[in-house]
Amino acid sequence: MTSAILIKNGINFRDLGGIKTIDGRQIRSGLLYRSGAFSLITSEEQSFLSDELKLHYVLDYRDPNEIAQNPDKLWQNIHYINVPANPLSDTVTASLTSDLGNTQQILKKNAPFDFMVKLYQLLPFNNPAYRRLSSILLNSKGKPLVQHCAVGKDRTGVGVALTLFALGVSEEAIMQDYLLTEQLLSDYRENLLSQYQHTVTPDEFENRKLIFAAKKEYLTAAFDAIKTRYDTIDNWLSQEYQLNENKRKRIQDIYLV
Repeated sequence: MTSAILIKNGINFRDLGGIKTIDGRQIRSGLLYRSGAFSLITSEEQSFLSDELKLHYVLDYRDPNEIAQNPDKLWQNIHYINVPANPLSDTVTASLTSDLGNTQQILKKNAPFDFMVKLYQLLPFNNPAYRRLSSILLNSKGKPLVQHCAVGKDRTGVGVALTLFALGVSEEAIMQDYLLTEQLLSDYRENLLSQYQHTVTPDEFENRKLIFAAKKEYLTAAFDAIKTRYDTIDNWLSQEYQLNENKRKRIQDIYLV
C-alpha cells in the first residue's frame, strides 16, 4: 500500500514504497514518489522535500503553458526535468485538469467519459516523457524521483503504471494505487470545482467532475490498448521503452527490497 505524505499544500503526493511485487518483494520507501504540481507548496514544505525526503529528480509531465501558469516551487539541489506527456493529438489532452476554462470548448465534441478513455488509450504509446522516465529509472543510481503532472492522475497515472509494471507489480496492485488518487484528490478537486459551480450549467459541472475523476475504466483502457497492440505488458515495456528483461532486473535491484 502506498503512503500519503502530509504536505498540506501539495496535490496528491505519495510514496510508492511498500507496494508489493508479484514475486513477494516490495518497493523501497523514500525512492519513488508520485504527485500533482508543486506550485502551491510553502518554503517549509520545500525544505521538507529537500532535507528530509532528499528528492533529487522532478519529472514534470505538463505542457509549457501549464507550467507558465503554475510553475513548480523547486527546492535546493533538485534536478528538474520537463518532458510533456500529452499525446501528440489536437483533440485529446490531459491539460484540462489545469485549464478548466478551456474544458467546455474541448468537450463540445466529446462526451467527457469517452474523452478520458481516448486519452488513456493514447498515453502509453510513442511517449517521449515515458522514455525519459525509463532512462531515469535505469541511470539515477536510486536517487529519489517524483513524477508529476497537474494533479497527479492521468499522465502521472500511466507513468506510475509503467514504473510499477517494470518493477514486477501486478495489474491489480497498480489499479489499487491509481484509485487511491480518487480519495487523495477529493479536497483539492472540490475546492477547485467550487470556483466554477455558479458559472457553468449543472451538466457542464458534472462533465468537469468526470475529467477530475480517477476511474477504473480509464486506466483499464490503457491496459487494454497496450495488450491490443503488443499482446503482453512485457512486449510493450521492451518495444516502446526498451525495458527488456535485463534492464528491468537492474531497475528491480535498485528499487526493490
